Amino acid sequence: MHCKRLLVVDDDRSHSAVVVGILTRNGYEADAVDNGQSAVELAATKEFAMAILDYQMPELNGVDTFQRIRELQPGLHGVLLTAYTTIDKVFPAIDSGIERVLSKPVDVHELLPVVQSIIGLPDGKAA
Repeated sequence: MHCKRLLVVDDDRSHSAVVVGILTRNGYEADAVDNGQSAVELAATKEFAMAILDYQMPELNGVDTFQRIRELQPGLHGVLLTAYTTIDKVFPAIDSGIERVLSKPVDVHELLPVVQSIIGLPDGKAA
């Protein structure tokens, strides 16, 4: 069985709690941190299948955070969340290896199919 744990990185703790709630209610395991540096530190000790990152955060933005985590975990998948899905944010995200850019606030009907299509269903769940 491969890892289906997700890492949620968002400086808005209420938003990350919503995302973690969506994921856990649907059978995934998820950890949340509120900044890029904490995400990098956690990724040094724990394996993740995917990182779901807010773009706009103090110090390290979501793309920079993803790049640093991916140095530790080359197989990591990424989804970027942003309130401003403009070309200047989308292109650098895609160039960094992030597979999807979604609008904030997150829509459960948009997020879950993206997660499932990229990393599959949670362990133990049949299609």
